[in-house]
Amino acid sequence: MSHRPQFIKWTLCVILYIIVCSLLLKIRKGFYLTQQRNSIFLIKNNQTKQNFSIFQTDTTPINLEINILKRDEMNEQSINFQNGAILLQQISNTCAKYNLKTPLIRRHFLYNSKHKSMYCWIRKVASTSFTKLFSDMKNRRTARNYYREVDVLAPKTLNELRRNANDTKTFKLLVVRHPFQRLVSSYRDRIEDNSKYTTQAWIYTKKIFRLTRPELFHSNTTTGNFQQKVFTADKRLKIIPTFKEFLIWLLQNSDEDDVHWDRYYTHCAVCDVRYNYVLKLDNYMYGEISYILSKFGLDKNTAYLQKLERTHGGYTDFDTTCKYFANLTQDIIFRLYQRYKIDFEMYNYNLDRYIFCADKRT
Repeated sequence: MSHRPQFIKWTLCVILYIIVCSLLLKIRKGFYLTQQRNSIFLIKNNQTKQNFSIFQTDTTPINLEINILKRDEMNEQSINFQNGAILLQQISNTCAKYNLKTPLIRRHFLYNSKHKSMYCWIRKVASTSFTKLFSDMKNRRTARNYYREVDVLAPKTLNELRRNANDTKTFKLLVVRHPFQRLVSSYRDRIEDNSKYTTQAWIYTKKIFRLTRPELFHSNTTTGNFQQKVFTADKRLKIIPTFKEFLIWLLQNSDEDDVHWDRYYTHCAVCDVRYNYVLKLDNYMYGEISYILSKFGLDKNTAYLQKLERTHGGYTDFDTTCKYFANLTQDIIFRLYQRYKIDFEMYNYNLDRYIFCADKRT
C-alpha cells in the first residue's frame, strides 16, 4: 500500500509531461506555419515586384494609374493591362530622363464634370471625333465646325484645369499616332488640299516660298505680285508647296509651332498630367474604344465614336507616308526625327521603316 501514493505521483508527472510536450509541439507548429506563411508572402511579393519591375521605377509615381488598369482588366474590360502599363511607365521615364516640364494650356483640354472625364485634343489624331463625343456628352447638337466647341468644352480657368489634372477620380485620356504619319496628314489637309481655304496655307505658304522659291516675290505687270501668283481670289492656293519644301521651312523654324504639327508632349502637358490611358490610333482594338466609353460613363452599347472630317484623298497610313518620304533625303528624315525625338521615345514609335522610304539616290 505504501507504494501506491508514489505510483500516483509518477503517473501524474507523466501525464503533465505529455500535456506540456503537446502544448510545446502546438506552439512550435503554429510558429512554423506562421513563418511558412510569411515566407510564401515574401516570395509572392518578390515575384510581384519582379513582374512589375518593368513598370515601376523611382520616377513619377504612376502606380495608382497602373493599378487602376490592372483592376479594370481583371473586371473583364477590353484592354491589355501590360501594354497600357508599359506605355504609362515609358512616358514617366522619358519625362524623368529629360527633366521635362510642360506647361498646361487650358484650350488644349476638354472636360466634362458630370462624367468626370478629361481629354487632350491633338489635331489630325481623331480630335474631331472625340470633340464631337464631348459635345454630345454636354447635350450640344453641333453639326459642323467642331473646333469651335473647344471654347465651350474646355475648363473655364487654368486653376480648374489644374484641379482636374490632379483629381484621381477624373479619367484622363490621351490619343496619339505615329508622329510622321500625323505630320503628312497635316500637310495633306492643311497645305496640299487646295480645294478649300485653310489658315495654315494662307499663313505659312508665303514663309515657305520665301525660303524655297524667292523668285515668286519678284513682281511684274505680266504675272503680278506674290499674292496674285500664288492665291486665288478666295484665298485658295494656285501654287502648292511640296512636302519637301514644307519640311525645309519647318526644320528651320522649329520655334514657330502650329497645333497641326507641334509635339505631343508639349501640347498636352504630358509630364504634368497623369493620364489614365493612352490610345495609339495606329493599331488600336475596338475593345479599347469600348473601354474608353465605359470610363467616360457612357453606355458602350449605344454610344459610339463617329469618324468625321477625313483627309482629302483618304487616311494617311504608313504606305501613304512612305510615298511622301520618297522625295526626301535620309538627312532630312533624321533631322525630322530629332524634332520629334521625345514623342518617339514616349510612345515607343520606330524610325527604321521610314528611313528606307527615303530617296535611294541620296
